[in-house]
Amino acid sequence: MKKIIFTLLAISLLAGAVAQTSKCGIDTKALIREEVAAGAQTINFLAKMAPGFDRNVLEKADIRIGAEAGQIVTLRVPVESLDVLENDKEVLLYSISHRIAEPTCDRMRHDTRTDSVQNGWGITGDTSYNGEGVYIGITDWGFDYTHPNYNGQNHNNWRIARAWDHFRLAGPPPAGFDFGTEIAGYDRLIAAKGDTSNLYGYGTHGTHVAGITSGKGAHNKMRGQAPKARLLLCSFGLGEYEWMQGVAWMRKVAQDSARRLVINSSWGMYSFSCLDGKSLLSEAINNWAADGTIFCTSAGNNGDVNFHISKTFTSATDTLKTVATYYDYVPEAIGQCLIIWGEEGHDFSAQFRMAIADTSNTFWAGPVINTANGDQIIYDTLICGDIRIPYRILAERVNPYDQRPHIQMDVNKNAALKLQLFITAESGTVHAWNVANKTNHAGNEGADFVSNPNFPGFVAGDALYGIGEPGCAEGNITVAAHSSGLWVNDTTYNSGDIAYFSSYGPIIDGRQKPDISAPGMGVVSSISRWTSGGYTSVITLMEDGFNYKWSSMSGTSMSSPSVTGVVALLLQANPNLTYSQIKDILHITARNDDKTGPLVSRDSADLRWGWGKIDAVDAINEAIRRVSISTAEEYRLPLHIYPNPTSGTVTVRTGCGEQQTMEVYGIDGRRMEQRQVAEQTTIDTSRWPRGVYIVRVGSRTEKLIVK
Repeated sequence: MKKIIFTLLAISLLAGAVAQTSKCGIDTKALIREEVAAGAQTINFLAKMAPGFDRNVLEKADIRIGAEAGQIVTLRVPVESLDVLENDKEVLLYSISHRIAEPTCDRMRHDTRTDSVQNGWGITGDTSYNGEGVYIGITDWGFDYTHPNYNGQNHNNWRIARAWDHFRLAGPPPAGFDFGTEIAGYDRLIAAKGDTSNLYGYGTHGTHVAGITSGKGAHNKMRGQAPKARLLLCSFGLGEYEWMQGVAWMRKVAQDSARRLVINSSWGMYSFSCLDGKSLLSEAINNWAADGTIFCTSAGNNGDVNFHISKTFTSATDTLKTVATYYDYVPEAIGQCLIIWGEEGHDFSAQFRMAIADTSNTFWAGPVINTANGDQIIYDTLICGDIRIPYRILAERVNPYDQRPHIQMDVNKNAALKLQLFITAESGTVHAWNVANKTNHAGNEGADFVSNPNFPGFVAGDALYGIGEPGCAEGNITVAAHSSGLWVNDTTYNSGDIAYFSSYGPIIDGRQKPDISAPGMGVVSSISRWTSGGYTSVITLMEDGFNYKWSSMSGTSMSSPSVTGVVALLLQANPNLTYSQIKDILHITARNDDKTGPLVSRDSADLRWGWGKIDAVDAINEAIRRVSISTAEEYRLPLHIYPNPTSGTVTVRTGCGEQQTMEVYGIDGRRMEQRQVAEQTTIDTSRWPRGVYIVRVGSRTEKLIVK
């Protein structure tokens, strides 16, 4: 073996800080140093504050307080005020704002049953639902404000309520915010045309997602899920801080308009702090969900990649050995990010090696990192003969957000060398993920862990535990993807399988994710007229002298907005539904078929399907059933009586799950029936005289004809 030469550059952000008492994770400490070294004047953070904290302390240090989600707030901190985060006792925890990477409609509507919901088929009261009165918020990039899929091309028919482009510098920003440009009003939106170029150029991802949630389609085809919902579009600035600011803006607009809000986020990352839903971002989502905002998030696209590996250790001589392959599909992938999380209270060690070939004993080894040694930040280069491999290692014994030991290794790649990973521990379970590391340190694409058949003990990975942030937050409805089935007379024809790329659950704390599955393969939706990408048009619509395209895309990015649109329909049917109720409704009404298999009578879930395929008809009917008496009265939900006319037994559905009094009167005022009912009841009219009767439930009435 050649001599190993490396230098440990252990860097501590704060003198005297130890992992057990730290307010931030090791990645935050490293990224602060990198931001400062790059000349940053201010740095964005998420922080957990003490209840009722004194804002003056932060404001006197020129720290700007932004979005607030319970105790979680966003902070913009001048570099000279960074010490306030450690010294202010009311700052309980903080995390740097991690910056993120980029991440058939008709068949989709058939598959999810929203075509029936939009027509009132099979719905209590024969009422149709289309999302009217509900806001759909979309956090994404690549919006075309002029696309006729959701903009009617005249002042009387536009559905974009407003847009906030974080990358457009002209201003003005929304009231209460200090960056980007808010665009409100038909004329301004048309003049702006679309969001401006950002890190990913002029894209179309957001335009496609918006069309799935709520597009009105073209030529009576390609309609989205909630075609009369209003849209709030946020082209957010590629970071957690910016995303939370966007959500705060959407919430304010919705609250000012007294409308319910569901937000779609078709993006995800694996290097955003912990992967068990205990990060500050996840806590913010949970707090906002408890306060009435509904979040839908894509589950991820690593279902066909064995990028996860784990082992439960029983002795100090036990070692996990594997080969981490490279992600080679984009030039920005400079290497691999090896993300390793242990079990609370159980230390572990990790080391990477660069081997010259699978059949060779020649390798060069990086340092052995033991979490028992506390916080470590290492920047160095491993010299492998004539090849230099830069790397960065972050390690901590106790992550402040979830108390787990944690190591992250960012290792540059070289086609001539193989990257190996070694993990040892005396006890506890250790999980590791292998994802692309790009030039901007943002990558969510997995690469395989594989065995080495030439050397004993090397093992391959699996595709389990594949849900990243923010999909692992409990407050999210996390959405898997399947291909749309074709339905005729309730018989499935073709497809309907889980998408090969749809990520597996569960979460490492044992919680089930994803929650639900929706179509995400070959979904046809709108394409931005301004995009620099090339897309084959499925349908083209001429409006105002321009050709607007519809094209197909695949990913859980497409399945998440499908569920977002269904949630908008649920909120229209029952505006008082809580996040927990909506999640429960989606679970208990999920459709199981020959593709999902029976999921234990809907009492359990599958690692890929969640609770099954979303069923908008059953979900809407369940939402109506849960309407309170007061809401049923306020919204005048109709009584549904069938068959009507009748000569025998008739069913009365109230649209309300609470007990109330039902009375039936003849036209002469004689009372024929009185009883307590909830969702529905049956009446035997076979002995009643023919004629017209009045059915009254509360203050709502309907005619019943007995023939």
